[in-house]
Amino acid sequence: MSESTRRIVRRAALAAYVVAAAGLVAAVTIVLFFTSGQPWGTVNDMALLVMTAAIAPLMLAFWELGGLTPTPLARMAQVSGWIAVAAWCVTQALFIAGVLEFDYERPATGALAVESVALIVIGLWIAGANLLAGSWLNSIRWFGVVAGLGFVLLPIGMLLGGLDHPLTYAGGIGSSIVLPVWAFLMGKHLNEIS
Repeated sequence: MSESTRRIVRRAALAAYVVAAAGLVAAVTIVLFFTSGQPWGTVNDMALLVMTAAIAPLMLAFWELGGLTPTPLARMAQVSGWIAVAAWCVTQALFIAGVLEFDYERPATGALAVESVALIVIGLWIAGANLLAGSWLNSIRWFGVVAGLGFVLLPIGMLLGGLDHPLTYAGGIGSSIVLPVWAFLMGKHLNEIS
C-alpha cells in the first residue's frame, strides 16, 4: 500500500468512527424526539448531517482499496455517491437553518424528495461498494450491504407514503442500527489494514 493510500485509509477509519458515533447519537435522539419533542429533533438532524458527511471519506477509501467493479462503473459510482452526499448535506443544512420545511406526514416532495433520492444513491453505493469490495474487506461487507439497503428502503418509504410507510420503518432499522455497527467495524478494520 502506498503512503498516500495509507493516509486516505487512516482518514477513512477516523471518518468511520465519526459515522458510528453520529449514527448512535441520531438513533438515541430520534427516540427522544418522539417521546419528548424538541430540542431532540434538531440534535437528531445535526447528527444525521455529520454522519452523512463523514461517509464521503469512506467512499474514497473503497476506491483506493479496490474491488470487483470495472473502473468506469466504479468511477461513475464514486462520482454519483459524492454528489448524493453533497446534495443531501446541503439540503439537510438548509432544513436545519430553517430555510426549507419538510412535511413528513405525506409522500416526499420538493426538497424532501431530493433528500430521499440522494439517500437512495448513498444506500446503493454503501450496499454495492461493500458487496463488490476486493479481498481487503472481510465479513463486515454483509453489515454494509444491510445498512445500504436500509438507506434505500427508508427514502423509498418516504417517497411512497411519508414517515408512517412500512418501508420507512424497515429502512430505519438498517440505517439507524446496522449502519453505526458497520461503521464502527469499518473503522476498526481500516485501522488494522493501514
